[in-house]
Amino acid sequence: MNVDFITAIKIYFANYANFKGRSTRAEYWWAMLFVFLLGIVASLFRSQTLTGIITLALLIPNLAVLTRRFHDIGKSGWWVVGLYVIGLIGAAFIFGALGTAIFTAANDPVAAANAIQNHMGLLSVGYVIALAAGITTIVFCCKASGPDNQYGPNPYGEA
Repeated sequence: MNVDFITAIKIYFANYANFKGRSTRAEYWWAMLFVFLLGIVASLFRSQTLTGIITLALLIPNLAVLTRRFHDIGKSGWWVVGLYVIGLIGAAFIFGALGTAIFTAANDPVAAANAIQNHMGLLSVGYVIALAAGITTIVFCCKASGPDNQYGPNPYGEA
């Protein structure tokens, strides 16, 4: 089942909190393009409040379509949870290192640069962890639909 941009957006919102079933690559990537474009439009207003509201409003459908996309290749939705947790751990390392550097350096730019340099290992670990989670997610989302599985029949009708 091939879907176009408009159809994918309709499916995206019709399945707002549906974590069951499968989503094709086209359905997933068209939906992500829509979210990206919406983010660009929101950024034009330069309102963190608006961006935050949109992010929160789309969190559930983003997780739902990602879960259905993982189902399409035969992966459990728990992979999504695991990859999000791994990504958050990476982000915690990054923000922890940067936050520590900023708070220890106060208003001294030289001290801030030294503090960041002292926490470069922690920053690097955080970036590697977050990058690994992101790359894994992208690779899984790019895989072709698998055959019929426990999450439903192949959306393309192939055996």
